[in-house]
Amino acid sequence: MLLALHGLGSDASAMRGYLTGAVPPGVQVLAPDLRAHGANPLIGEPDDFALEAMADEIARELIRVGDGSPVSIVGVSLGAALASIIARSGRFPLDRIALVRPAFTTEPLPPNLAIFPLLGRLLEEPRPQRVLAQLRASGAWRGIAHESLAHARAIEAQVTQPRAAEQRIRLLEIPRNVAYRPGALRIPAPTVVLASPRDPVHPLHVAEAWRDELGTRMLVSPARDDGEEAMMRWFQQQLGSFLVGIR
Repeated sequence: MLLALHGLGSDASAMRGYLTGAVPPGVQVLAPDLRAHGANPLIGEPDDFALEAMADEIARELIRVGDGSPVSIVGVSLGAALASIIARSGRFPLDRIALVRPAFTTEPLPPNLAIFPLLGRLLEEPRPQRVLAQLRASGAWRGIAHESLAHARAIEAQVTQPRAAEQRIRLLEIPRNVAYRPGALRIPAPTVVLASPRDPVHPLHVAEAWRDELGTRMLVSPARDDGEEAMMRWFQQQLGSFLVGIR
């Protein structure tokens, strides 16, 4: 079985971009919308957005639909942090783990995630165009746009998502989590880190820290600003190679 976990402010449909053509035929895929994302009706309180609580929700769903066979996990950004927690929990036999564009670190609210609580606060304003104007005037958005306009546009797209204001607690609370404690990031399965250059939300130095903690290999994609299609084809190819033989 393959567990596919999306990033903060995204939803399960985004995982198709990474996994199209990469999953062997016949493999069961569980790709949930995380709490307060996509069509998931659950919102909740701040404590519900602790990474351990979110990982437990996913694990319970995996137990419900799984058949006891080894689990492979592909996690993107927030999904990478959740994947590492699930993989380290000892609750499932593991096959292999792909950690894509990790963004969470050993610190709560690292600088690369500061844009999300800002956006969560701005979404109190009911008028999307006003939210966009305030977002673009912020130093956090301008810093992202200076490094990567493509990633700045992706942040903007969250403003007009369905239920954006209703689900904004996810943006306020989730970035406050740490992904792991130094020296404690050990995954008992073959693991790869896939990263991107010129990505201010998922910086290379964060991916490198994950790589070094895990003692695993890291591969780097083309930059998003040089062509999103080329970047996604690269991820599909790398994941397709990594997932050969899973069941």
